[in-house]
Amino acid sequence: MSTSAGFPVEEIHGFGALASCRTLRTSAGRSWEKVYLSTQIEDPNGVAFPASPHLFIRLTTSGSAKIVSNIGGREYSANSRPGQLDVVAPGQPIQLGWDRRVHTTHLYLHASLLAEISADFESHGQPIGILSGLALTDPLLEWLATEIDQALELDAEGLYPYVIHLARAAVGRVLCRYSNLYLYQAGEFSDKKLGKRQLSSFHQIIEARMQQKLSLSDLAEGSGLSTSHFAHLFKNATGKTPYQYLLESRIQRARYLLARTSMPIVQIATECGFADQVHFSRAFSKVVGQPPGAFRKASVS
Repeated sequence: MSTSAGFPVEEIHGFGALASCRTLRTSAGRSWEKVYLSTQIEDPNGVAFPASPHLFIRLTTSGSAKIVSNIGGREYSANSRPGQLDVVAPGQPIQLGWDRRVHTTHLYLHASLLAEISADFESHGQPIGILSGLALTDPLLEWLATEIDQALELDAEGLYPYVIHLARAAVGRVLCRYSNLYLYQAGEFSDKKLGKRQLSSFHQIIEARMQQKLSLSDLAEGSGLSTSHFAHLFKNATGKTPYQYLLESRIQRARYLLARTSMPIVQIATECGFADQVHFSRAFSKVVGQPPGAFRKASVS
């Protein structure tokens, strides 16, 4: 139960009521009016929750799991690792499923706090809207959530002024990185293209992790967008899907390695992120018009 001096816990999603969730500690009952925090162990489950009017941040502190969800009508899928965060905008119902046990920290920031901080930002004449996302990597937001948790663990009521300062910083971080305000700051925000920083982040992910198996959620990492929204804006901006662009980048690197190095073709397939040499040869031939061996021979002759 909430108290008049505390956060309205009846307005959070209610993970703690699940049989698959074991709560370790919570700020319920404290006079934390604008902040609610809990830590818990969550076993695999798939559940649907009505919307909460407050900003919800979920930090994975231990364990890894595949997460699939529908938030506000948008489909999300991601592989969540320790240190990554999920951000759910206020007023959005969620369906959430995860396939492995994880330890998490849940942080709710009151709608009044969000409105107060939002009023301090220039929003280009548009209302500021939070962009929900899964498995976001944000060391600063992770630290803020962890620091609030540590304040709760100390069990000292006098720390609430410190907690509220951390909460304000967390709201500011979310507004600057995971809202339409961030997209304006990134440049050229519209419903037709991504900002320059988002496209730059996409290119960096491809260059750094090309030899890995990359999911759409991996490619959208750091954009602050759902996978479906990212894919839509990327297609509008480039005329290609993220996967088409990824394939072209892999083929381009393979062309360079075939022409400029003596690296074995099977190693090039691995280096460029293909499952095996057969898959690589098939994809390369379809794009280039000849198999890798023939391309290499023509390049050195």
